[in-house]
Formats: sequence, C-alpha cells, structure tokens
Amino acid sequence: MAVTLKDIADRAGVSLATVSRVLNNDPQLSVGEETRRKILTIAEELSYTKKHRRSAATGHKIAVIQWYSPARELDDLYYMNIRLGVEKEAQQVGYTTATVFDTHLEQIPNDVSGIVAIGKYSQKQIDQLQRFNKPIVVIDYDVLANGCDSVLPDFDGGIKQAADFLVEKYVKIGMIAGQEKTTDQKPVSDSRRETFAKALKIRDLYHSEWFMMGDYSEKSGFDQMQRLLQLKDRPQAVLIANDAMAVGALRALHEKQIDVPKEMALISFDDTSITHYTYPTLTSIHVPTDQMAAMGIELLGRRLQNPDLAPQRVVVGTKLILRQSTEN
Repeated sequence: MAVTLKDIADRAGVSLATVSRVLNNDPQLSVGEETRRKILTIAEELSYTKKHRRSAATGHKIAVIQWYSPARELDDLYYMNIRLGVEKEAQQVGYTTATVFDTHLEQIPNDVSGIVAIGKYSQKQIDQLQRFNKPIVVIDYDVLANGCDSVLPDFDGGIKQAADFLVEKYVKIGMIAGQEKTTDQKPVSDSRRETFAKALKIRDLYHSEWFMMGDYSEKSGFDQMQRLLQLKDRPQAVLIANDAMAVGALRALHEKQIDVPKEMALISFDDTSITHYTYPTLTSIHVPTDQMAAMGIELLGRRLQNPDLAPQRVVVGTKLILRQSTEN
C-alpha cells in the first residue's frame, strides 16, 4: 500500500499541511529545523516519494464550492481560511481549481474530476452535487449518510473543554449560540448549544434566560449581548459560538463600559486570526482549518484513485486557547 502524507503526519505528530509544505520545500513555511528534519527522516524511512503522489494528481481539475459569498467570507474568516487552505493544498499536489461562491452549483465546470464543498448544504443541494457523478468531499458538515466523505471539527469536544474551564471559575454562565441556514434557507442543526447546555445541567448551572440565539454574524453577536446586558441578573461568563459574534459581543460590552474579563468573561469558537487583534484578546476554541483543508484534499485524492472506497467521516480535534478575555 502506498505511503500517504497522513502516514508521515501521524508519525511526526504534525499536521498534513506541514508535511506537504516541508516535502514541497515551501519557502514561506515557518517551521523549526528539528521538525523539518524529523519529517524528512520519516518520509525516507517509509520510502515515500512525491513522484507517486504527483503523477496521480497531475491533470485533475477540482471544483471548490464555498457556501459563502466573497463579502460574507470577510465577516467570518473561518470559512475563508478553509477555502484558502483547500486551494493551496490542491495546488501543492498538482490539482487545478475552479472556485464557486455562494453555492452557485450551476457554475461548476463540466470537466472537473471531483468536488470539495465547504459549508452547510441542504438535502436538495447534496442531491444536485451528486448528479455530477464525481467524487465529493464536504468540509465542515457531516454528510456521511449521503455517501460522501466528510471532514469536520470536534464541535462537542471543544464545547466540553470550554465548559470544564468555565465551571471551575464561574457560577453564572451563559451562551450566545448560533442558528445557520443553507443558501436555500433550510435550517442547519448545530450541536454546540445542546452540548453546552447539557454540560451545565449536569452541574446544576444551566439557566435558559442566559442562552441567546444569533446567526453567526457580528451584528447578531452585538444584538444578543445587548439583550444579556439588559437583564437584571446577568452571567459572569459567556461562551460564544464563533469569532464573528464574539467580536460583536465585545463591542457591545465596550459601549457599556463593561470590563472584560473582570465583569464578564468571554470564550469564542474557531480561533481565527481576529482573536489576536481584539482588546482584550479572545480566549477561543481553536479549529485547525489548515488540517481540515489538507484532509479534504487527501480524501479526494484517495477517492480519485479508488472510487470504490467506503465513504469516511474524519473528525479533527479542537483545543481551548486561553487569552485575555478570561481570568486564567
């Protein structure tokens, strides 16, 4: 069986993206010499050759479907990071890409070999994608039941990490959750609210009045935090389901001159670059979008080489990163 980038990444304890970039001598990669040497040594031990992977990839054109519009991407860097990662990984293994925004499936070229779809899709949209009769990988949504390879972050694991951290420091805990819809306006299920509520209920700390529902936009984060601030009894800490809403919530707190984290602590989800530039910097659950992108391309490559493989669901781990918006 041919050695894959994942085999090397597993042995080296690094991401697929890092392995790919080291083996392709990416001049913009910032990685320690020890890590670089380790990857190269493992690749040699496993008799990995780029020639095999490249020859399999050369000539393939893939469609990259982004469910967001270019304008919406700028409000939610999470999906932009995934798209850019997919395009970069595809280029590194020799694919050409055709990117389609806002789920305009009619714009998918007829000559593509496979499809990487980013975001959330209704059953109707999945049916439309499958009519192309091409290998499909969906990133950030579980469509394994539809017979498609899926890559998604460990939402529940990240939420549980946040809950475990918060209950050690705070008693009054709330959440700004999110409700998404596909581009054809079908509601999307999201386990984050339910998982967090369950974690608090077990500890007898759940209060429904401190749970608000936004739509993952910065404006909704601002609006829902304003609702929380209007309560006579408000939470000491709030978990927010993505970085965009967290930025909006933080703005609402600044306008009311609420000290973060002394008067209210915040934890976000996604850990995009914006978390480093807010004041205070945001504690956030890190989602490795580069690894998700790399795995999406890896799965597509396997499917292109062997269409009869059983579909797979790959769940990528998440990690709580502590910064200034919580008392650590």
